[in-house]
Amino acid sequence: MFQDVQVLYGRHADGLVVALPQYMRSMMRAQYLDLLQQFTGFSPQGEDAASGGSRISVIAIRQHLKVLHADITGETEDLHIHQYTRLVLLLLFVGVLFPNTLGNLVSMRFLHHLQQLDELPQYSWGVAILAYLYRSMCWSSMGTQSDICGFLPLLQVWAWEQFLPLQPPLSSLPPDVAPLFLPLARRWVLRHGNYRAINAHHNLSLVRDVLDMLDAAQFVWMPYNDDLIADLPDYCRAGRLIWSTSVPLMCRDIVEHHATKRVLFQFDRPQNIPSQPTWEATHYQRDDHSRADDTFVAWLEAQVHTWEQREDLIPPPPSQIQVATIEIYTSWYRRHTRLIIRNPVHQAGDRYRPYVGRHKALICFFWNPYL
Repeated sequence: MFQDVQVLYGRHADGLVVALPQYMRSMMRAQYLDLLQQFTGFSPQGEDAASGGSRISVIAIRQHLKVLHADITGETEDLHIHQYTRLVLLLLFVGVLFPNTLGNLVSMRFLHHLQQLDELPQYSWGVAILAYLYRSMCWSSMGTQSDICGFLPLLQVWAWEQFLPLQPPLSSLPPDVAPLFLPLARRWVLRHGNYRAINAHHNLSLVRDVLDMLDAAQFVWMPYNDDLIADLPDYCRAGRLIWSTSVPLMCRDIVEHHATKRVLFQFDRPQNIPSQPTWEATHYQRDDHSRADDTFVAWLEAQVHTWEQREDLIPPPPSQIQVATIEIYTSWYRRHTRLIIRNPVHQAGDRYRPYVGRHKALICFFWNPYL
């Protein structure tokens, strides 16, 4: 959700869409390497230069940065500082914000957005993070894929903020330690030592039990009140009017839907019965690995156009009719939603229904907008 990625981690939800430029669709590896050398001054050699398509080895970048690091001083020319910064950002993308299941390969397609470093804050990086994470969760909840990638710290901290039984113990900060003026996720980092000794391995059965027995009082629908947001940096609340909009989320050629109409409680609005998804059920098959024919490109351009009209899609205040539909919604929800995530250890007759895979049920629970 826009609100979560911006309040928790300060990543902008508003701004220019992170789309793949048309000129990069037909580029060959040699052209990507030329672009890499032009923007970063780095030209891989040997096996790193011979294969990999639009991807390059993280190890090669790290080794190059290790050589450059000693030469970076207060007197270093801006050109070299900018080249060094672009390489560091590539590592940040692959290691934190947009990691993949390939392990040590990073996409050079991000180079376009790193060309002008001063323009980076103008892009909606929070939206790109969400789109990439949603797509990864989608793929990991179906088929035979066993790995998941994306900015998983966002999912983890979101669960701690809203599922009270899942929260690790948080003690108060020492009197001589002032809270840092950073996004809200800082409080889990500052107190990390308080729960470092807790064994977090092999606890899937416990988490399933917690979710199965969860009641309304144990879930925080509105974790970020106005007073809390007011104490955060300005970039954690800029553009907050679009938090409740239902718009496409884009990260290069990945497009997901921001289905806020299914979580209106988070915005202090009554929850009515959402309409059926208007997207194709197979939309997840369109991504960076798809063949970008004219039909696909036209579809992408339509999603960008919808995003550019986002300010016109801010939902109006709720009507009295919507307020009166909460009981109807509750009845509908119980008929259409998986209420129980079966725990293979603690079964009670027919109470538990089959789950998807071993660890995938939780992913379905958090992500699936088609329930």
